[in-house]
Amino acid sequence: MSNIFSSGLELANVLLTSEPLHQSWDAIQNDKQKVNPNAQPTLHINTTQQANLTIITFLTSPMSLRGQEGLILSSTFKERNLPDFGFLLNKSNPSFSLNKAAINLFASRFDELRLLKTEISRSNSLVIITGHSMGGCVATLFTLWLLEGLNLFKAKRPLCITFGSPLIGDERFRKCVSQFPVWTSCFLHVASIQDPVPKLFLSPNPTALGTGTKVGAYKPFGTFLLCSDFGCACFEDPDLILELVAANSQGDQTQYPNVGIQFFDYGQLLERLKLKAFCKDVFELAESDRVPLKASIITQLAAIFGVPQSQALQQQQPNINILKKKMETHEYKLAIQKTKTSNAAKKLNDIKVSMVYLEWYKKEAKGREIGYYDMYKNKRNMNDVNVYEFKKKLSNYWQDLVEEVENKPQKEEAALRTRWLMGGTTYRRMMEPLHIAEYYKENDGKNYIEERPKHFILLEKWLKEEEERKVAERNRRGETVEDGPSKFKAQNVASILNDDSCFWAHVEEALILCYQLERGQTSFQEREQCKQKLTEFEEYVLDALKNFAVSPDIFLKYSSFMHWWKQYNKIVGSSTQLARIMTDGRYRDYEKGVKVVF
Repeated sequence: MSNIFSSGLELANVLLTSEPLHQSWDAIQNDKQKVNPNAQPTLHINTTQQANLTIITFLTSPMSLRGQEGLILSSTFKERNLPDFGFLLNKSNPSFSLNKAAINLFASRFDELRLLKTEISRSNSLVIITGHSMGGCVATLFTLWLLEGLNLFKAKRPLCITFGSPLIGDERFRKCVSQFPVWTSCFLHVASIQDPVPKLFLSPNPTALGTGTKVGAYKPFGTFLLCSDFGCACFEDPDLILELVAANSQGDQTQYPNVGIQFFDYGQLLERLKLKAFCKDVFELAESDRVPLKASIITQLAAIFGVPQSQALQQQQPNINILKKKMETHEYKLAIQKTKTSNAAKKLNDIKVSMVYLEWYKKEAKGREIGYYDMYKNKRNMNDVNVYEFKKKLSNYWQDLVEEVENKPQKEEAALRTRWLMGGTTYRRMMEPLHIAEYYKENDGKNYIEERPKHFILLEKWLKEEEERKVAERNRRGETVEDGPSKFKAQNVASILNDDSCFWAHVEEALILCYQLERGQTSFQEREQCKQKLTEFEEYVLDALKNFAVSPDIFLKYSSFMHWWKQYNKIVGSSTQLARIMTDGRYRDYEKGVKVVF
């Protein structure tokens, strides 16, 4: 990482020359003229349509922000008749706090905003949501609320751009949003060091209103474009953003005793900075500062603090060395995080190598006419030991991944993205039978389903939700949803894994029932209950065969299923449908894709 470089200045220049940034401010400028400066503090909403672009602006009539830093706990929203933002909650953060003024402004126009949300959800146009000062806080809340209802697989992501907006929530709120990177990437906050409003709510640990409880200090989220007349730079680290905003002495709020929605003109500032982005200034650096990372950091700090050269930084900002060190640390952490992210896909590919080995093991077991479930359960050769190591490696990977996903926001576009969900499904169907084999080898007579590992349950649940979502989407488009097994599934039944990864657990339970009947140590009522459960298992098997949902390997000569069948056949004889399929040998055609159950 010796050549690491901070790209905040380059990203800022890209944003300065982008149309959405200037279109957003132009819309605010136009709507500002419609706001009555003498009116009571109210929220103003305006929608502007430009070709395939919709711009929604949020402004407030003049209001003092002094003393408006109070927070409200999300757990009290319902009793206060405030809109529900519970979709942001997750296991790690079951509550958060929002600024009272912002959430009340949002609630004051809730019915109108609900209609607006519906219109946007039905539209296919690009949406920019923007706001100035406290209007920016409401724009942020509306964007989050909108994201919750959008199918981001299909809809275009909205972009929220705020100007001179104070912070809106605490650390837990930031974590709830930031654990979903897709949402976080939709927010850009523009703040000038000459504008006192962005730093108004920086006082530590305010009290949650109505509770008397101290809560976490305000924390930012999203991308921040911090600027001065001299330049600008982009930042995403919340702690660093707070340090940079608080470090500026020019915006001290004590200079503005009546600070409120004063109209700081970001338009003129952005135009000047846009020109600078095209005509880059020459910035002189000391010899010792010409290392790539140090040079990029110093240039950014000089830009946002409005100084023409690096030597002036130390005079204006006594703590500049501390800031530089923190920025360096942040950049190294970011580089490490990016490496981890890029390695995530690689790690999934590595995991697939382990799955390939298990496929080979499955094929070997089939050649021995036993099936990989029973071969692993018996553990009579060295390959079984190797499989145990692969099983352990795969389980650790998927348990960690599932736990990470479970802790994310409750409402997401999908629990697992398609590639990971399909990989997790293959893992579950291949590996859970091995967990079941170990379970019944070591826990004779106990019910596996009651103690089933959580990550298997969640992987199955997420797959079901995704399949239901696809069916609903096809129904919405008026497409025919195929009823029953597909032709493709029948043609490829020879190579499939059991759809129900708990199939072998049901076989083991059915075997236990047969043993109970064989021993004859049960009462008449207990025997009847055993027979009823065996009948239900037979129906379960028939349904699986009908839908080509079970591997033909269950019919291998030495499999536990065939062992069960021999025991069950003694009880029912040839009187059942499954008995006729097994007795006349029709089950042998199943592997060829022939329908054996009608």
